Amino acid sequence: MLAFPQIPLFFLGFIAILVFLMARFLRIRNVFMALITALSFLCVFVYFVCEDQLLQFLEIHFPSFENTLTGVIAPGVFNSNDPGSVLICMVACGLAFLISLYSAEYLKNDGRQHAFYPLLILMMCGFMGMLFTNNLMTMYLFCELTSICAYTLVAFRRNDDMAIEAGFKYLMMGSVASIVLLMGITLIFQATGTVNLSQIANINDLPVQIGLIMILASFSLKSAFVPLHTWLPDAHGKAPSGISAILSGILLQGFFYTMLRVCLTLGMNRLILSNILICLALLNILVGNLMGLVQTQTKRLLGYSTIAQMGYIGLCFAIGLRTQSTLALQSGFFLIIAHAIAKSLAFLVNGVYYHYFNATEIIDLQQADRLTYFLSLAFGISVLSLAAIPPFPGFMGKWTFLTSAFTQMEGWSLVSAIAILAGSLISLGYYLKLLHNLFFKPATDRTDRSSASQQKVSIWMLIPITVLVFLILLITVKPQSIMDGTQPAAQFLLMLMR
Repeated sequence: MLAFPQIPLFFLGFIAILVFLMARFLRIRNVFMALITALSFLCVFVYFVCEDQLLQFLEIHFPSFENTLTGVIAPGVFNSNDPGSVLICMVACGLAFLISLYSAEYLKNDGRQHAFYPLLILMMCGFMGMLFTNNLMTMYLFCELTSICAYTLVAFRRNDDMAIEAGFKYLMMGSVASIVLLMGITLIFQATGTVNLSQIANINDLPVQIGLIMILASFSLKSAFVPLHTWLPDAHGKAPSGISAILSGILLQGFFYTMLRVCLTLGMNRLILSNILICLALLNILVGNLMGLVQTQTKRLLGYSTIAQMGYIGLCFAIGLRTQSTLALQSGFFLIIAHAIAKSLAFLVNGVYYHYFNATEIIDLQQADRLTYFLSLAFGISVLSLAAIPPFPGFMGKWTFLTSAFTQMEGWSLVSAIAILAGSLISLGYYLKLLHNLFFKPATDRTDRSSASQQKVSIWMLIPITVLVFLILLITVKPQSIMDGTQPAAQFLLMLMR
């Protein structure tokens, strides 16, 4: 596993400053900023994949490298052995790489690209730091860096009043969460005298328990758990499509995983934690799916879909912790990966429709044949995966969880299994609405457009969409390889239980 997470953090911080300076003073074009940003995320992704070989090379050719890094640069601050964080960061870097390429075309008519790419890099830098840190105060600072960049990127199109309103709402609710998080850390520090997770003792003290509840509440808001979810449909609905993809696709799940890791490391009772998660997850499934049924805007519908998907993911982890089931936890990580790919694909394709003919409403999807039919097929594949239609990845993740739940034959496991089945059936109501508008046009509409030539879509947009479609099909064919890759992360969470 990762030995030096500070390497990609310092690298991304350097690239963010470099891109900003190059954009401001050298006036480089948007496409070059997008390429530099994409290559930086690709380098970090390769580092996560090949870190063992890289560190062996550095140890052989630069013997003093390890001592310098561990003894001088943030000693003891980062957790160097967390497979779950590595897995989530790999997904995040992969999505950020594709979104950077996508933005080479998507943002070409927008101003302030010199701010967009540095903010995206800093958001990912803070996100990775938050996942890997072993220090509560450092976690708070990285969490704030991630959140501030996210607020700004949601309101990036400052000429759009609705985007500004969504960003402000996100800022207000996120700031409350940050204050509660800081108060919880303060209580823990006053009771224990340290903010290092590995050194905190006296976890049964009342101030520590109150601090844990505050941390749980704060990250529940940042993870969009009901009733602290109201910011998400507006924020993800009005952000640029690439930002909506990364926020819905992996950022929420990263906050959720950080909450689990901190609560378990500090010794929160797994049954209490699982009971809380079950209640929150069931509310998410209910509210997300019912509200999705009445939406008319595509991105708001996808936002409520994310709320429901967080409910499914939360149930997997809750039952996994409650029954100490590795398979249930693996299904949770599998759903994180499957949802990240499918939801990002849906947002990116919808962004193409918005970019070329300003489509925002679900009914506007009837104009999809003005572009290449491949986009309609890609959108359909993403929706089928989100709807858990066999044999797509969304179905495989839920099927694995159902297998675990019915094997355990425990009360809450069966309730959760029924909730996932019921929620999936309800969600078909709005997923089928998307598919109907994509593929089943009125006869008069088909006649009017039969002779219309299709617009040419930029290659910068088609490449990320094609890659995501390929990944969905690859996971569909070989789901077990992804499931096997989640096993170390699941075992790590089980190891954290006391």
